[in-house]
Amino acid sequence: MDDDVVPAGGGSRSLKTAATVLRALRLLGDHPGGLCAADLAAELGKSAATARYMINTLCEAGYAERDGSGRCRLSDAPPWGSWGAPAEAEADPGSPVPGDPDPGAILAEATTELYRRTRQRSYLVRRTGTVVATVTDTRGHQGLAKHPGLGTHVPPSHAHALALTKVLLATSAEYVEAVDEEGEPLERLTDSSLTDLAALRAELDEVRRRGVALDREEFAAGFATIAAPVVSPSGSATVALGLSCSARRLALDEDELVDAVRAVAARASAQWAGEIGARPVGMPPARPNETVERGEALLSGFSAPRR
Repeated sequence: MDDDVVPAGGGSRSLKTAATVLRALRLLGDHPGGLCAADLAAELGKSAATARYMINTLCEAGYAERDGSGRCRLSDAPPWGSWGAPAEAEADPGSPVPGDPDPGAILAEATTELYRRTRQRSYLVRRTGTVVATVTDTRGHQGLAKHPGLGTHVPPSHAHALALTKVLLATSAEYVEAVDEEGEPLERLTDSSLTDLAALRAELDEVRRRGVALDREEFAAGFATIAAPVVSPSGSATVALGLSCSARRLALDEDELVDAVRAVAARASAQWAGEIGARPVGMPPARPNETVERGEALLSGFSAPRR
């Protein structure tokens, strides 16, 4: 396992990962003609899989770009503007999929609509790197249980155990390639966690077929999650919309909850593509004295997955 894999809890390995990313940026700056993944891996003393994940993440985040030959070089300007220039205003994150139109408030409205329909805590997760997943929005009323252990960043080593990230992993050929190459066991978070690689691949195939993912106490005992992709106009699926609930609620109302997640995600995809108006309809009204909590986080990470 590479040193750059970040386990739950972060700690010194998180700092080691950050130092490796800074080294990678410095190396790209020293090689204006660019570096391929093999070159970067050799310079950093890391595996080719780690170098590919790092390059993918740097490019997706706007710090680097690929040329026609596939070599990676430092971009002319980082996401916040010119290198070294002070930021005059906070940058608008824009579309989570480069080249697609900005979804505006569509994704936030979808998260709220899912909560209103199900009364379960709802989440929006974006893939900010190849398998680096960030919880960018949450909805739920005060007192509604939050999913244990789910913060603003889902460590790649935990992505196999959560429906919100299973949806994203199902769209990532790079993840499957890395699993085949590295072959490390999946981490057991609970007694129900899936730890067999062949079984995970089969489940991801099923997620692609059904368009929805579930976890039944795989991430946290007593809790479950359901998620579906929000597909961008170009067909990319780097955004997942879903909810968390008690395992008991899932057992009682699985069909109803799955249908709600599918419907709201499909509507958000259609709104993003401009096929229907962006104003959500059919949401149940708020209950008396109910205050909807909103949570947002804009974090990203640079780490290869621990499989």
